[in-house]
Amino acid sequence: MQACQDRRHLHGHVRTLAETIAAEVKTSGAEVDLLQFPEILTEEIRGKMHAAPRAEVADVTPNDLTNYDGFLFGFPTRYGRAPAAVSSFFDATGGLWMKGALSGKFAGIFTSTASQHGGQETTALTTVPFFAHHGIIYVPAGFGSPDLSDNSEVVGGSAYGAAAIASGDGSRQLTPKELGIAKFQAQSFTKILNQFVAGKSALEKQTAEPTVAAGEPVLAKAVPTSDSTPYTVDESAAAPAEPKAAEPAAAPAPTEAAAPAPAAATEDKPAATPAPAPAKPQEKKKAGLFASCCGGSAKNYD
Repeated sequence: MQACQDRRHLHGHVRTLAETIAAEVKTSGAEVDLLQFPEILTEEIRGKMHAAPRAEVADVTPNDLTNYDGFLFGFPTRYGRAPAAVSSFFDATGGLWMKGALSGKFAGIFTSTASQHGGQETTALTTVPFFAHHGIIYVPAGFGSPDLSDNSEVVGGSAYGAAAIASGDGSRQLTPKELGIAKFQAQSFTKILNQFVAGKSALEKQTAEPTVAAGEPVLAKAVPTSDSTPYTVDESAAAPAEPKAAEPAAAPAPTEAAAPAPAAATEDKPAATPAPAPAKPQEKKKAGLFASCCGGSAKNYD
């Protein structure tokens, strides 16, 4: 994973934040380069602004951004937004935008203001449109650092990124808590980049490898379909029916004694023979296999 830090400073506060963040990023094993935005002010104007000397690091170019997986941009505010030098650099990335060269990369922001309410959050928010148009994924610092919720003292920084409060003349230096927020942002940003790069590398490796290595057998299992011959039960040699025990004949119904009649007018009639009981239909033998789940028909086994 490679990360880039672009910074611009007048009194050295952004430089201190950048160096702190870079050192923390390196502890994760990532490669990081410190670069600075090209200056658009003359030395005469910088002298009148009592600006600190520029750092002896290389100026960043738009094409340099294509060499990195992510960027952490650090710059002071100018009326609640990025200063002119930073905006000028962003405007020079139009060629990269045409090619989508920065799409899918990650970026974060850290800044410095003269006062507690000098525009730390708005500076980040007004930079997000630049990320959105390039397809760059903005990674905020969040509130994972407990120093951001400590109200016992004035602390620079927000959920959008680390920040310093320099005072109007630059006399206020960064506090341990502000440096702690910067370290937390570096850790959080690096963790996300490491996860993305590792996942991307694994996916590319998986795509490049063949599904089955050469020389290895391909195992397959046949599955019956509706076109296969359904299972049937051979009834040509059905088991002989078990003999049924003879049912006892029903006892004849008792006859009532008739009143005596003259012998000449009557004659004896034999007792009526009871009708035989209807034969019980033979039950069909059930098969022991149900194959309806595999293509057969359950009607063969009723």
